[in-house]
Amino acid sequence: MKSVFKTSLVALAFAASIPFAQAQKLTPIPERKFAVGFKVGEPLGLNARLYTKSNRALDVSFGTYGMLWGSNRKYGPHGRFKNTGWAINANYLFLTNREEKNFQAYYGFGGQITSRRSYPDRLAPYNAYENRTGLGASGLAGVEYFLPQSPLSLFVDAGLYLEVLPVPMFMHVQGGIGTRFNF
Repeated sequence: MKSVFKTSLVALAFAASIPFAQAQKLTPIPERKFAVGFKVGEPLGLNARLYTKSNRALDVSFGTYGMLWGSNRKYGPHGRFKNTGWAINANYLFLTNREEKNFQAYYGFGGQITSRRSYPDRLAPYNAYENRTGLGASGLAGVEYFLPQSPLSLFVDAGLYLEVLPVPMFMHVQGGIGTRFNF
């Protein structure tokens, strides 16, 4: 008798969940068009994202360069970096799981412009520096969690900057965590 009761209870719970599951599928996914936020990492600063209808997005970051790691390191034949500069980074992203309401993975490629002070060996006796602007390629991959019933999202990503000019093949690891307000 107990097993018949348990089987009936399971069948009733399953039958009751079918309309709920169908209602979940019919709930429209909020259309994200634009997002602005803040990122702690490389670069540390502002982040904006423009979504397209084809599971793509343009992601732009503006902030510090070399603040969290790499603030004192060799910079090819141009001496050493001993400080923090600024960077503008833009990546064209491919989004996955667009149908999933809460989680989304992304990856993409783009470019970056950087500016920092370089302390060349030839100017070492004078403790003088030169301003260096770099141009290179960047790559990015990450995941984002959209808070339920909220326009806020949390993300974590990592990437790489590969300089083309003035020091070809100079690499800088990037990444961080942050939050965005989605419109």
